Amino acid sequence: MKVWHIKEISELTKTSIRMLRHYDKIGLLEPSYRESNGYRCYTAPDLAKLQQIVALKYFGFNLSIIKNILQKHNNIYAHLQAQQQVIKKQSDHLQQVHNVLDGILKRLAPSKSPDWNDLLLLIEGFNMTDNLREKLKDSWAGKTLSESQFEEYLFLYEQFPEEFAQRDAMIDEINQKLVGDPEGPDGERVVLFSHDLAKKMKQFFTQNVKLSSSFLESIKSGKVTQLEITPEGANWIGRATLAYWLKRWNGLYDKIVNSLAADPNGKIGKELAKEWRTILDDYFSVGSKDFLNGILLWQETARQDEEIKSLKTIPTPQEMMNRVHIKLLFNPQAASWISQALEMNSR
Repeated sequence: MKVWHIKEISELTKTSIRMLRHYDKIGLLEPSYRESNGYRCYTAPDLAKLQQIVALKYFGFNLSIIKNILQKHNNIYAHLQAQQQVIKKQSDHLQQVHNVLDGILKRLAPSKSPDWNDLLLLIEGFNMTDNLREKLKDSWAGKTLSESQFEEYLFLYEQFPEEFAQRDAMIDEINQKLVGDPEGPDGERVVLFSHDLAKKMKQFFTQNVKLSSSFLESIKSGKVTQLEITPEGANWIGRATLAYWLKRWNGLYDKIVNSLAADPNGKIGKELAKEWRTILDDYFSVGSKDFLNGILLWQETARQDEEIKSLKTIPTPQEMMNRVHIKLLFNPQAASWISQALEMNSR
């Protein structure tokens, strides 16, 4: 009986080791057995099941649906209908395949029998260029990331291929300076898309944190000197992100100021307290609130510590106040009003 270890079946099927481990974890594809050292061992039935998974993923099914199909084999008609809808969405890819075949046919005489082996090789070659791993190997990721970082990135990319493809196009658009004012509609569009993708990736938050931390360490140590986005592009995204959140906070502040005559424990107070918490919930919706809140406070504390230590002269109280940019803190009535509203309208 032929047996493959995880690395071997990964190379054989071009499925990442990270993905195979994930399949095992969620019970989608468990190895036939494990050796005493814990190594996963896959057999021919496992390989056949993996081929089914790959085929269903190609048609756009998520892993939970694939698991249901393979376990229960029910409602096939509905799944086939869903496949049909997904295929329609793959029109661009199918058009590319059509163009390849059209070129082949034009080179063949109508009376000449085609060499099917040659045709299959041509199509296989086309598919290989379309393979995600090969595509990413030719991108900044393959040229910049370490092997382990690349596998983690590939795993995340495989979970959200359409979203990551849109992200790649968006970054290219920013790098080529085809976007407008970061504080305008283009900036908000990019921030909302990025935030939405981060929320979708929340289930893989720990893996994403690990990859991000590893990447930041590589940048700091000098192992990575070139990013997928230009310095100007990174500055543009930074400005867009800050503008988006400041717009929401400043908009809420204006509502608070216009509501000072109202009872903070009344309907308006309840609405504005809810809006305050909604901004916080949205900000921390991309992952663990405890982790993100801690990192935010930690970073701000470290930033202030560095700033104070680097001062050549001690600033006056007025100069210190110039560094505080929250209008609410200079409006005692507004600060008191929203504080009461939040306290009286607790969750």
